[in-house]
Amino acid sequence: MEREKVIIILKVAKSLILKALLAVAISGVVSFLFSKPLLLRLLKNTSMKVYYYTLPEVFLSSVELSIFAGAFFAMPVIVVIAWLELRGVLKLKALEGLVFSASTIILFYLGGFFCYLVVLPSGIKFLVGYENEMLKAMISVEKFITFCAIMVFAFGVTFEIPIILLLASKKGVLKSRTLTKTRRFAVLFIAIASAIITPTPDVYNMMLLAVPTYFLFEIGIILMKINERKQKTLLTQRDL
Repeated sequence: MEREKVIIILKVAKSLILKALLAVAISGVVSFLFSKPLLLRLLKNTSMKVYYYTLPEVFLSSVELSIFAGAFFAMPVIVVIAWLELRGVLKLKALEGLVFSASTIILFYLGGFFCYLVVLPSGIKFLVGYENEMLKAMISVEKFITFCAIMVFAFGVTFEIPIILLLASKKGVLKSRTLTKTRRFAVLFIAIASAIITPTPDVYNMMLLAVPTYFLFEIGIILMKINERKQKTLLTQRDL
């Protein structure tokens, strides 16, 4: 019986990955057509001037940017595909699945655009602040694109904390009281993770990630408590 469940899960995972990759590929091809405007917009937003050191670097960097942009813009499709493939495993109602899917997409883009509009300009400005007459920054276009993409996706995923906690609560994997009792360790973990993820060692840029993350963590706990009360009420009604 357990073996059959594992086989089913593997099949679902394989189908999900293939469909997600197809969505990213299609979105990536479309993004490649706009790769130059996307790069120029990214450079303008961060007030950066970048360089290329080999002849094919710009083309290869454009392909890389297209892949990252494809994944970013295909996120709604990926989330919907994930819901359709995993609804049997997660055992969520249609309305719950719709709410989870919409919330996942919104939070991901909130995190991504917050990083793009606030964190990247601030962080990059700090990092190139060491430049002087004797020390000049010559950042390659490939390194610049990779750095920006990793940061945007890191913030997008981090903003999914409430969804992750609520799903864990619904599946009975985690209880809100556990997180409440270990809140001080969560604060420490968030501070350390923010220091690692953010590109600069200063407190200001670290707090740009730490504060929203802790706020989302607390929202996740509140949602878990609401879910637990709802489940408790349903169990009481069944007993009656």
